[in-house]
Amino acid sequence: MKLRTSAINLLTISILLIFLIFTSFTACTTPETDKIDVSEEQQQEQEEEIQELEETEEAVDYENAQFGAEIKGYIPSFLCTDSDNYIKIEITNTSDFTWRSGGQNPVRVGYHYYGQDVDYSDYDNTIRTLLSNNVEPGESVEVEVLINDITYKGNYVIQIDLVLEGICWFSAKEISMLEGNSYFSSCTGQPESQTES
Repeated sequence: MKLRTSAINLLTISILLIFLIFTSFTACTTPETDKIDVSEEQQQEQEEEIQELEETEEAVDYENAQFGAEIKGYIPSFLCTDSDNYIKIEITNTSDFTWRSGGQNPVRVGYHYYGQDVDYSDYDNTIRTLLSNNVEPGESVEVEVLINDITYKGNYVIQIDLVLEGICWFSAKEISMLEGNSYFSSCTGQPESQTES
């Protein structure tokens, strides 16, 4: 009798253990169909992102594109030869293409300058100010243009211009630049560079 009771208890315990193992296993896994649904949804999102990137990176025929920009702001009449100068402007994209802020052929803000009473100029300099994001046709963006490479004291004409990197300056397409006269001198009281001879 004791042997039979032990066998029944052992059988009951075995069945309970199998039930607990099965229950814990199924509770820790999700049905296979849920996994498929999640991965299909993720795959669809990835395909949509790729499509958006391809549309963004769509090649633009710049030879036949319509270039346009409106630049608003003003050039201060005094700027520093020995520190960074920032000129705040607003630019509106009146082109028929999106100005990209990165990738191939981004649009950036540059400037030209030439001296009026000094024999120093570097008309096409390499300093560029980046756009913070892509600018669609009709959209406007505020930019703080950095000017910090004029080290000779004197009067200069400053021309703020846009450049489509690797293609052209917007002014070459007869787009008006923001232009103004500015006197450059030291702002720190340090000795300044002499006029270039």
